[in-house]
Amino acid sequence: MGELSSDGALAGIREWGSPDLRAHIRILIDSNEPGVEEIILGSLDDAGPARPLLCRVLAERDPFRDPEYALRHFYAETDGPVRRLLGHEVYRSPWVWLHGITRLRKANPVERITPDATHWLATRRQIAVTALGDTADPAALPPIIGRLRDPKWWVRFEAAAAIRRLAKAGVQVGSAAEALVGCLHHDRQEVIEQAAAALALPALREDLLYARATLMPLAGAVVDNALDGVLAPLLLLWPGEE
Repeated sequence: MGELSSDGALAGIREWGSPDLRAHIRILIDSNEPGVEEIILGSLDDAGPARPLLCRVLAERDPFRDPEYALRHFYAETDGPVRRLLGHEVYRSPWVWLHGITRLRKANPVERITPDATHWLATRRQIAVTALGDTADPAALPPIIGRLRDPKWWVRFEAAAAIRRLAKAGVQVGSAAEALVGCLHHDRQEVIEQAAAALALPALREDLLYARATLMPLAGAVVDNALDGVLAPLLLLWPGEE
């Protein structure tokens, strides 16, 4: 793709269908060009479908910025059935991570999302653990660990994936080991695979090795693969995720 300025990257993101979308995103996140943040902020009102992604770029550049810009556009873009369903609640929508609100510390995402991690509705719990995993905040770890014992397999699956995301962001996840090992005994292969992938992290690998001897054949095979570096994929939450 060659050298590309932040202006060129911004234009590429606004095209949305660009095959170099991810590269354009990374250029804007990493750019040190003078005035680049002001350029992105000034482009939001007429950015169309690219607006949520540009909000996320700004959150990646500075997680401590005022969240007003993202919240304002979130509410404008979710007007209608989605907004009525959610009761105008930004923290209960998958759009919360696309807009980068999960990364904006002044939006208090962990505090606002955590109550839904124990909601009676499994869909709420699933969205909550996914969002908490995207916060890169150590405070998100305890409520996520709680959902590794959830009665619904897909919530456990998302909780294990959330542990992996926190670890990628540099959070120490050693306290999740026991609950992740428990997931290796689940009857759903998807849960076993995601838990094994989380336990294959350097900080948890010894726990995975110790657990291997107690597992049934299917789980044992999954763990052997994980120990060999063959891991379940971690689905991307947004196009620029690393």
